Amino acid sequence: MSGGEVLRPLSRKEVRWIYRWEMKEAFPPAELKPLWSILSMMKRGECDALGLFRGEELLGYALLRREGSFVLLDYLAACQGKRNQGTGSAILTGLKERYADTAGLLAEAEAVEPGVSEEEKQLRRRRLAFYERNGFGDLGYEAYIFSVRYAMLGWSAAGTPDRDAAMEAHRRLYRLRALESLYRRYVHIPAED
Repeated sequence: MSGGEVLRPLSRKEVRWIYRWEMKEAFPPAELKPLWSILSMMKRGECDALGLFRGEELLGYALLRREGSFVLLDYLAACQGKRNQGTGSAILTGLKERYADTAGLLAEAEAVEPGVSEEEKQLRRRRLAFYERNGFGDLGYEAYIFSVRYAMLGWSAAGTPDRDAAMEAHRRLYRLRALESLYRRYVHIPAED
């Protein structure tokens, strides 16, 4: 990070504002958890909400969940008007510093798959390339979570995290958050072909 940028924890009030004015615009409804769920996880210490600031100006944000020694990047976005300016990369740089002592950062990126428009495929390829440019490696599995197929990527200070350990942590993160019947029906890690 440069130019006086600071990655710092967000308050619940800041998360409410970000959810209303930024997240609803940045993420499709199928990928967006309810605000009450995010705030509840924050209250229980299960969610780290971080913002990248330059002075008092919010540039972007990340919401993450921990499972054992792994951290799942649940949401990452640059704020409106701050996209395509290196904001996402600056956030990832800060996250890599903050979580350098973990087994790894896990990222879910919508998989490139048949049946979506060419425009959507290009967008998904750009997202995957963004993570790869920032040092994330392909974990070699996809996940199918609540009707969305994700390619799984990971980063650790030692290189790409161990696939099996990452997959097990990924499963536990969702098993803890979903009723067993919902988990069995809507969470498939790895995704079935």
